[in-house]
Amino acid sequence: MKQSGLWTMRLVMLSALCMLVVPVEAQTLRTTGVPFRPDIRALGMGGAYLAAGSNGSAFIYNPALLNQSHTDISLSTTIGLSHNVTNAFNFLNDNKTNLENFDNLTPAQETELYNEIAPIDGEKVNLRFTSLLNFVTHNFGIAAYVAGRGGVGIDRGIFEPRVLADGTGDVVLMLGLAKSISENTAVGVNVKTVNRRSTDFRVGVTKLDNVVDSTIDSLKVGRTGFALDVGLLHRLGRHTNVGVVVQDLHGKVGNDKFPINLKAGIATNPISRLTLAVDIVDLLNKDDVSIFNRIFMGGEFRIPLISLRGGFYQGYPSVGAGVNLKIFKVDYAFYQIEKGQRPGISGMSQHEVQLKLGWGW
Repeated sequence: MKQSGLWTMRLVMLSALCMLVVPVEAQTLRTTGVPFRPDIRALGMGGAYLAAGSNGSAFIYNPALLNQSHTDISLSTTIGLSHNVTNAFNFLNDNKTNLENFDNLTPAQETELYNEIAPIDGEKVNLRFTSLLNFVTHNFGIAAYVAGRGGVGIDRGIFEPRVLADGTGDVVLMLGLAKSISENTAVGVNVKTVNRRSTDFRVGVTKLDNVVDSTIDSLKVGRTGFALDVGLLHRLGRHTNVGVVVQDLHGKVGNDKFPINLKAGIATNPISRLTLAVDIVDLLNKDDVSIFNRIFMGGEFRIPLISLRGGFYQGYPSVGAGVNLKIFKVDYAFYQIEKGQRPGISGMSQHEVQLKLGWGW
């Protein structure tokens, strides 16, 4: 039992280490693979934030939002898990001994194990961690954040079941500036430095010990690069804003070039406590996916101390809520990410929880 527990612990360790390892070769990034720290408020309201953001980290979405920002000094930590974590850990709990001793299984036991793998074959459990420190005031913002994502899963393999692992770790320092160019229009720019580490590999279950050891040995300084965002915010009326952003107008880390991501959004406040918003991202369709993969919409209703959120994230329902206790805030979001070419092919449910300490939001 003790050995089986250690085997499971090695899988958890592998997920965490995958956030920190440098790959051997450069990769071609998608718009979804660039360093970006999503805001939990945005996730709850369907991901729409280009024209609706108002808190301290909103300028990560659109630097021009700094023109309407108030002072915000805060430290937040976000932890996320994919919805399939229960199925994966139930499988490990039931089969960890057979996985650890796969070479000694009988043909009948191997067949039974492969049947157990079938429902989760190739699926990864994703673990995400983000910590953000930001200082924002009117037309100026600075943020430093660490964002890590690690995924571990299992598939049937060819000769034996294989552990699948991938991950990315980013350390980002961002400076944002904004300026009014007319009574109703503001522009902004974000300059970012990025230090990135990532990895992606598959290995047989009987060789897991060697992978964990080599992963620890390969920890080193990540690749460093720079990125530039440009944004615009225009007031259509007293209660409605339009935002346009060119994310990663220039962006590169090592040999990896970030694709230009042209985005547009609209937000309105029909009443003081209600915000409604719609964003369309990747207008140039660099990722070659359905338009519905690139639409985010939702809203937020605020009452004293509590915010309620909902929307549609890539066609899937999202929900969220926040409790604001002045210097302490707790937020939750549930949403789904579509990994296929259109909604309904490969949606992965996500849970996010954020704790925030600070002043001014």
